[in-house]
Amino acid sequence: MGLPGSELYWDSSLGFFERWYCRFLGVPIIGLRIRLRWLERLLPPDATRILDAGCGRGVISRMLARRYGNAEVDAVDLDAKSQERNRQISARMQLSNCHFLLADLTRLDADDRYDLVVSVDNLEHIEDDLAVLRCFNRALGVGGVLVVHVPHYYRRWPVFKWLRNFDVPGHVRPGYHLPEIVERVRLAGFTVERVGFSYGFLENLANNLGYVITAAEEKHKLLYAALFPVLNSLAWLGHRGNPAMGAGAWVVARKNAARGLPETEEDGDGDT
Repeated sequence: MGLPGSELYWDSSLGFFERWYCRFLGVPIIGLRIRLRWLERLLPPDATRILDAGCGRGVISRMLARRYGNAEVDAVDLDAKSQERNRQISARMQLSNCHFLLADLTRLDADDRYDLVVSVDNLEHIEDDLAVLRCFNRALGVGGVLVVHVPHYYRRWPVFKWLRNFDVPGHVRPGYHLPEIVERVRLAGFTVERVGFSYGFLENLANNLGYVITAAEEKHKLLYAALFPVLNSLAWLGHRGNPAMGAGAWVVARKNAARGLPETEEDGDGDT
């Protein structure tokens, strides 16, 4: 299957050097590579109908389509140009079970359609995150699984000290306290099965070094490209840990018949 994101070689929006770099080394985004490795640990063994909620570049969507070869993957995003590129990439890959659709997650109309919903670093972009989580609940059939990953409210910076997470363009909040995102998922009608943190010490260090170079705005691309293999290897060395606290938080939950969707429950702020 190649390295994660190597299919971005077919992305017409990238330059010649960028496309060939992706072909040989995969997508050069430290945080995305870290999240992909964590997601692979959290996914259920089987799924037949999958929603990737907020698919962006489509790297996670195509990973899901290849991992679950007999499943159908709906990859949803609001960016029409990005979705058209994603369709073109999948066509070049002959990946017929991955469908890139335009949709607003706050108005998702897909009752009981999926058995797996994946949301990776999307809720921090959405003001009414609880409404989206409730849409996910309606979109899942009974027994369906939700896997959510979000930035934690704190991150280790620059090496040892815990500080409030960075303000990133497009985010409406810096991140979530773990009890806060767990409570949001429960309020949406799910039964929470597992929770935890991602970005252990080495992963966090590698990602921080990437931030220092790029300022989270894709600056100093040549320097970052030269150092990416080293940073990615550093992050990979820490990918099997189970951090007691990290720069990311995750929740695995299930929709059960016994748990109805709250109709009038007031939204809490979830702060800890």
